[in-house]
Amino acid sequence: MKIVPTRRTDYGIRALVHLANETPKQSNAAGIAAAMKIPKGFLHQVLQDLIRAGLVRSQPGRGGGYALVPPADEISILEIVEALEGPLDQGQCALRGGPCHWEEVCALHRVWSAARQALIDRLGEATLQQIADDDRALQEGRMETPADSHRR
Repeated sequence: MKIVPTRRTDYGIRALVHLANETPKQSNAAGIAAAMKIPKGFLHQVLQDLIRAGLVRSQPGRGGGYALVPPADEISILEIVEALEGPLDQGQCALRGGPCHWEEVCALHRVWSAARQALIDRLGEATLQQIADDDRALQEGRMETPADSHRR
């Protein structure tokens, strides 16, 4: 089973990292798309979701663009994920449609709920600023690639 962000969340985080690291702190869609290798058409959809969530603002016109609303250190990764995907805890049973011997809860409930809560807690603790700082450090060669990197 893969536990990775969807393409929508991937692109959203990339766009926000770009905005957090950009000087000045505003960039147009074409600049974000080119810098972060995001299809421009998809980027517009993602940015609209982030605007609706109050994480990004758009300034139209010449010299306009997109910028963060709250500072990057006040935006949790959980907020980003939920802005793009909806709530992580949707109250669904982990064993959908299988033979359940209990009316109120399945046998996997405690383990699965604890794992889901741990993910929610960690995403809630991590900030966009931390991710943007790591991105900059990796780009500048100041951060070692972790041994468990999935790209090795």
